[in-house]
Amino acid sequence: MEAVRGWARGLPERHGGRGILWTLLGVLALAFVARVVLAVHGFDVRHGSDSDMYERLAAHLYREGSYGLPGSTNPYDFAPGAPHFAAAIYSVIGAASPVAARLGLALAGTAAVLVVYLIARRLADPRAGLVAAVLAALYPPTLYYTGLLSGEPLAMLTVPGAVLAFLWAADAGRSPWAWAAPGALLGVTAFLRPEYVALTALLALVALAVVARRRGLLRGVAAGGLLALTCAAVVAPWAVHASNELGRFVPVSTGGGKALFIGTYLPGDGLHDGVKRHLLHQLRGDEAISPQRLRQIPMNPLLDRVAREYPELPRDEALGRVGRENLVHWATGEPRAFAQMLAGKIGHMWNAAGAPGDRPLGVALHFVVLALGLAGLALLMLRRRWEVLPILALLCGISLIGGLLLAGTRRNLPVMPLVIALAGVTVIAAAEWARERFARRRVGDAETIESALAPH
Repeated sequence: MEAVRGWARGLPERHGGRGILWTLLGVLALAFVARVVLAVHGFDVRHGSDSDMYERLAAHLYREGSYGLPGSTNPYDFAPGAPHFAAAIYSVIGAASPVAARLGLALAGTAAVLVVYLIARRLADPRAGLVAAVLAALYPPTLYYTGLLSGEPLAMLTVPGAVLAFLWAADAGRSPWAWAAPGALLGVTAFLRPEYVALTALLALVALAVVARRRGLLRGVAAGGLLALTCAAVVAPWAVHASNELGRFVPVSTGGGKALFIGTYLPGDGLHDGVKRHLLHQLRGDEAISPQRLRQIPMNPLLDRVAREYPELPRDEALGRVGRENLVHWATGEPRAFAQMLAGKIGHMWNAAGAPGDRPLGVALHFVVLALGLAGLALLMLRRRWEVLPILALLCGISLIGGLLLAGTRRNLPVMPLVIALAGVTVIAAAEWARERFARRRVGDAETIESALAPH
């Protein structure tokens, strides 16, 4: 108990004083209230959208104890994290209430604001952490997705949480077992965004390099290996279950083939709506379709037609094979156009996500935060701060995945807390530069006045 009291008494000193600490608590309260309002209000969910499917999967999981919907031919196309999170809340309260699930997302989103503060504090100081926390609390897409049953608010907690755990595990004197923490968080992230299974391998290599440089190759291998193995251990039970259900290996979900096909389909610019439009054009001819009508047309029947090219294969495997053929065909046959498509998709991926991305103010704020974040990344690189390595690995890795697979703007959301933390670093660095310049100018003006008044 005395240790806890000592820890509590030392909080103000560790966080830049009572003023910053109390302001941080106020920011967290604001973040929570804003998210609760949107969670209770909610948004109308379009039938067949991811949020609609998550709600139905969660309710079925709670009531029947099994994953998938009756009659569904592709239940494992959807990442299992959000439905299981919601079903767990339903089990606690004894009712399938999407509002309760969204309130859980509100709590997770508020915790993510605290993690952003801690990352920026580590990269710079508590003032940078406070600036980043304010940005994270009010960043429009984080608020918007709290009004939907989605995995984004959870991933925006687990991804920066994994980075913070990575930095913590790399501290001098830390036990090698500390590397299990970021591995476990990345494993949880894979249930929300399956592509993070691949990014875990990238972070394991970063852990190997960072630790090997400081403590030797053997410890580096142990760090990277433990991170990867812990992630695999978290994912393994679900992978075994899904693989047994489908009779083939499924790491997390079965949407990889679809993502590869859409992402490499050059005539549709590798984007969901563009590919849908082109497939409809092939099917119906030159019929013009408005964007509103296009969103209402389901994609699955069109993908089913594509998958029939390989009727002997399961749908996702067939789409994956066509996607690989697309990749080889257009990357070698039209390399310039294909490279331009990849660059365009990466640019599209980094646009503002959700409904705020359709509004000028939301777009402007997003790109201001993005510019400040990139400036903070460059600043830390100039300062030779090793902490940029895991952040840079995730930013580059998710951009590459967005270029090759689906490039939806939601893909940037799990790493936006890292960008926001870097933005906090930039704001404080700019403020320090301006303060020092103003102080030098005042000293110069004072010396000039003193020189003018001095007798000659």
